[in-house]
Amino acid sequence: MKTKVTVLTPKKLQNYSLKKCLQSLSSDEFQDFISELLDREGEPRVYKNQVEGKGVTEVTNVMVNVFSERNVLSVAVEVLRGANLGGFADQLGKSFCPLGKNIKKKHFVERFSRELIQEVTFMDALFKALLNKGVITPERDGNIKALPTRRKKLSALLCDDLQDEDKKNIFLSVLKEQHPDLVSSLERS
Repeated sequence: MKTKVTVLTPKKLQNYSLKKCLQSLSSDEFQDFISELLDREGEPRVYKNQVEGKGVTEVTNVMVNVFSERNVLSVAVEVLRGANLGGFADQLGKSFCPLGKNIKKKHFVERFSRELIQEVTFMDALFKALLNKGVITPERDGNIKALPTRRKKLSALLCDDLQDEDKKNIFLSVLKEQHPDLVSSLERS
């Protein structure tokens, strides 16, 4: 009798990890996850008709298709944290290790983007410093400031303007000057 051995490729491992994590959520926790997934700012987005009334397998497939195999686990961790399901986020984050994508290796700005969007204040001083340091242009500064809420402004900045390591480092240094307690608290977490 031969035993069939299944080899998990990186893609299959990501799908399996996400699916197992979502299966371990209670029904209410799964609904909280879906709600947070739909409320997630930035692109790409998941829309209500893609996940409404769907089960774990379908939601997993939608997330992989929308966010790509490369990004799906980091997005899932972000959404779990946003839904106050940090324990599940930590557990899923550990599954990054076999793929060489441990969440701790990401830049501070990427690891804590959701927290930064929620907690950073004093927007005028922040954007003035970023403008003076060349992270954003005057035109971009005006476009971001025209957005209706503080969260939308920060989300636009983090998603669109901080794509390279140098800009992330400058942003982090400005944060350390303007929000030292927040940065310190996040670094300890």
